[in-house]
Amino acid sequence: MKLKIRKWISEKRWYILAFAIPFVVVLTAFICQGLWPFGDRGIAIIDSYHQYVPFFSELQYKWRHFDSLFYSWNGGLGMNFWAVIAYYLASPLNLLLLVFPKSMVMECFTFIYLIKIGLAGLSFSVFLKKRFDHYGPSVTVFGCCYAMSSFIIGYGWNIMWLDCLLLFPMVMLGIHQLVRQNRGWMYGISLGLCIFTNYYISIMICLFLCFYVLVEINGSREIWLGEKVRRFGRFVVYSLLGGGLGGVMLVPTAYALMASQSADSTFPKTLKFYHDVFELLCQHFTAIEPTSLSGNFNLYCGAAMLLLVPLYLLNSRTRLGDKVLHILLTAFLLVSLNTNMLTYVWHGFHFPNGLPGRFSFIYIFLVLSMGYEGWRNRRYAPKWTAAVSAAAWLAFLGYCWWGQKAELETYTWGVTIGVILIYAVLLTAARLVQKKRRIVELLLMFVILIEACGYGTFGLCMNGTVNRKDYYSDQTAVRTLKNEVAAREKEAFYRMEVEERRGRDDVTWHNLPGMSLFSSTANAGVDHLARRLGFYAVTNKYSYQGATPETDAFLDIAYLISGKKQETIRTFEWMSENAGENLYVNHCALGPGFMVSENIREWDYEKTNPFDVINQMVLSATGEDMHPYDYFGLPEPTAEGCELTTDSWADWSYTSGDSKEGTVTYTYTPETSMDLYIYFKATHCEKVEVTGPSGKRNYSDEDGHIIEVGDVNSGETVTLVFYLDDEYDKGSIKLIAAQHDIQAFYRMFDILKRASWKIDAVASTELKGSIRAEADGIMFTSIPFDEGWSVRVDGEKAEVEKIADAFIGIELTEGEHYIEMHYRPKGFVFGLLLTGISAALLWVMYRKERRASHDNVYPQGTPYVNAPHGRASHDNVYPQGTPYVNASHGRASHDNV
Repeated sequence: MKLKIRKWISEKRWYILAFAIPFVVVLTAFICQGLWPFGDRGIAIIDSYHQYVPFFSELQYKWRHFDSLFYSWNGGLGMNFWAVIAYYLASPLNLLLLVFPKSMVMECFTFIYLIKIGLAGLSFSVFLKKRFDHYGPSVTVFGCCYAMSSFIIGYGWNIMWLDCLLLFPMVMLGIHQLVRQNRGWMYGISLGLCIFTNYYISIMICLFLCFYVLVEINGSREIWLGEKVRRFGRFVVYSLLGGGLGGVMLVPTAYALMASQSADSTFPKTLKFYHDVFELLCQHFTAIEPTSLSGNFNLYCGAAMLLLVPLYLLNSRTRLGDKVLHILLTAFLLVSLNTNMLTYVWHGFHFPNGLPGRFSFIYIFLVLSMGYEGWRNRRYAPKWTAAVSAAAWLAFLGYCWWGQKAELETYTWGVTIGVILIYAVLLTAARLVQKKRRIVELLLMFVILIEACGYGTFGLCMNGTVNRKDYYSDQTAVRTLKNEVAAREKEAFYRMEVEERRGRDDVTWHNLPGMSLFSSTANAGVDHLARRLGFYAVTNKYSYQGATPETDAFLDIAYLISGKKQETIRTFEWMSENAGENLYVNHCALGPGFMVSENIREWDYEKTNPFDVINQMVLSATGEDMHPYDYFGLPEPTAEGCELTTDSWADWSYTSGDSKEGTVTYTYTPETSMDLYIYFKATHCEKVEVTGPSGKRNYSDEDGHIIEVGDVNSGETVTLVFYLDDEYDKGSIKLIAAQHDIQAFYRMFDILKRASWKIDAVASTELKGSIRAEADGIMFTSIPFDEGWSVRVDGEKAEVEKIADAFIGIELTEGEHYIEMHYRPKGFVFGLLLTGISAALLWVMYRKERRASHDNVYPQGTPYVNAPHGRASHDNVYPQGTPYVNASHGRASHDNV
C-alpha cells in the first residue's frame, strides 16, 4: 500500500504542487497579517464581511435545524433563500459548514477560500497537461500563475465566483475534446456545474464559449467540413444539456431576478471608453495593486507572459490561422472590458455595481494559454524573439513612465523592469546555451513561480483584513436574548432587529427575523418603498436605519436589541440585558397581517418626503384624516470652505472651495417642546454629526435616512454638521424636520389592531392563522410580494395583490377567515425536472461515448499521422487507447488504422 501511495504521489507530484503552492502561499500571507489563531484578523473583506459570511451563517443554521432552504425570515422581512443559494451558496464545498461550529463560520469561509485557490491552480495545470499533452514543472508553474492572477487575488473574496474559475479550465478542456475528439461529456458536465454553482459568472463563460467554439472548429483542420458542422451541433446540444443540468438553480432564480434591481438596467445609448490603451496594458505589470472594489481591470497573470505571448505569435509550429483567431479573440475581450456597451452585454445585460471587468479572468486564461504554448514551442521561434520583445516592452514602459500615461507606484515600474530583464536573459540563454539548458529552463520556471507567489502575497496584503473580534463580539449575548424571545413567543410569528449596525446583514448573521438585507437578489419593490419611508436604502440593500414608530408597527418589528440601556426607544420598552446587549419589546407591533381600508390601494408612496409618505400610509390604511408628522424646513445653514446655493425649502447644493475641506452647519432651536425627527440625504459627504439634548451621534450614509433626535425642549439647540468629501467638487443636501404626534400614532394603532392575523402555525415556508374582519377590506401583510407564495382563504385558493409595489395584500369580506400561506420558489418544479432530464441524457451520452471510445482507438504502436502539437516525439507512436482524430464518423476501428 505504501509503495502504491508513493508511486501515486510521484506520478501526480506536479498536480499536487499546483494545488499546494497557492494554498500555502495564500495561507502564509494571511498568517503574516495576523489571521486567527495567529492574530485577531479575518479575511472577510468588503461584501464578504457584509453579505457572504452572514449568508454562510444562515445556511449553516438551516442545515443544522433541518429547515427549508426555500425561504428565510432572517433578513429582508422575508426572502427567497433559494435565490440567495443560487448566487452565493451553491458550492459543494459549503458542506464544510456542517463541520465548523457557529463560532468559526468566518474560519470556515477562510478554509473554503484556501481550498478553492488551490483547486484553481490544480485545474489549470490539468488543462495544460491534457490540452498540450505535456506533464512537468511548467504545468505547476502556469497553474500557480492562474491561481495567483490579479483577478483571483483581487476578487477572490467573492468566494462564490471561484467555483466557476476553477471549473473554467475543465470547460475549456471539455470543448477541446468535444471538437477534436468528439467527446462532449466533460464539456456538458463541467458547464452544468458552473451554472449550478454560480449562474452569474456562468453567463460570461457561456457568451465566451459561443466565440471560442468557432476558434476550436477552425483549428481542427484534420476534420472534414460535414463533421465540423455535426460537432458544432453537438456543442449546441451539450450546451443546452449543461444549462439544463443547472436548471434547478437557474429557472427559479430567473424569476427572482425579475423582481430585483437587476431587472431595471437599460442598454447604454452612447458609446464610452473607460481607460486609454496605455492604462490597460500597464495592468499586465507585476507589483501592480489588484483592484478589489474599484479601479482598473485585473489583467495581471505574470510579467513573463509579456515575452512568452510573442513567442507564441512568432513560432512556426503553431498554425497562422490559430494564432490570428486567438489574438483577435483576446483583443476583443480587452476592448469589451473597456467599452460600456460590450461590458453591459458581458455582465448579463447589466452594469455591475463596482468590481469592474468581472470577466477579465477569461482574458487571463487566454493569455496564459498562449504563453504556455509559446513556451512549449519556443524552439520554433527566432532566437532573438525574447530580446526584441523585452526591448519593446521596456520602451513602452519608459514612454508610459516619462509621459505619465499611467499612475503607478514607483516600485511597480522598478520591479517590472527588473523581471522583464531577467526573463529576457533567461529566455535568450535557453535558446543559445547548449549545455546545461535544462538548468536554465528550470531556473526560468522558478523565477516565474517566485514572481507569481510574490504577487499573490503582495496583492493579499493590499486587500487587507478585518477585525475578527468585533465580528464575534456580540454573538453569544444576541443568541441568549434571541432564545429568551423564542421561549416567550413559542410558535408565534415576530420580527426582531438590531439598533446599532455593524454590517449590512447583521440580522442574517445572528439568524434574527429582521428587516435589513444586502443581497443581489433583494426585492426591488421593498427596496424602493423602504427608501420612500425614510430607511437607508440604495441599489440592492436596505436597512433598519431610519425606523419610526409607524414603520415599526406596520412592519411588525416586535423586538429590538441595542447596546443602549434606557427605559424606552420610541415605542419599545426595556425588557432584559445580557453582556451589554439590551432587549426591548414593542407592544405596538401590529403583527404580520392586519385589516386596512381599501384606500390602501391609493397610497401615494412615490413622494420624496418620507414624512409625507408615512402620513399618507396612515391615512390610506385607516381611512381617517390623521397626520403623525408635521414637517417643516430648517433655517438657512452656514458654510465654511464651500459655496452654498438654496434650491428649495428643503434642498441645498454646494460647490467646494480650493481646500475642498468644507462643512455645512444647520442650527435649529424650537420655540415649543417637541419629539423631533429629521430626514437627511447628503451626496458626497463623509459624515453627518448630529448634536442634541441627548448627546452627539455620527452618521456616514450619504444616501440618508430618518434620524430620531428625540425630545427637544423649547430653547434647546439641535446642530447638524455635514463634513464634505474632499474628493468631490460639488454635491447636494436635502434636509426635512418633523414634529411627531405620538397621540396620532396611538389612534392609528387602536384602529388597526382591532383586526389582526392571529398566527397558530409558522415555519419558513408556511403561515397559518385566523382573522376577523369587521368590514370588507384588505388584509395588509408585511411579507414581500413574491410569486412563490400561494394563499388559501377558508380552504379556497385566493388571489393576492401587490400593495405599494412591495407587500402582499389579500382582499377579504366581513367575517371570520382562516388564512394559509405556503411558499415554493416559482419555477422550482420545472427547474428540478429540467435538471433531472438533463442529467439522465448526459449519463446516456457519456455511456455511449465510453462504448464508442473502446471501438474507435488507435491500436498500440500505430505511427503518428497528424500528431497533436506538443506530443513527445521520441517514439512517434500513439499510446494505447488514443481516440481517432481523422477517423470517419461512425467507422469501425478495423477500417481506420
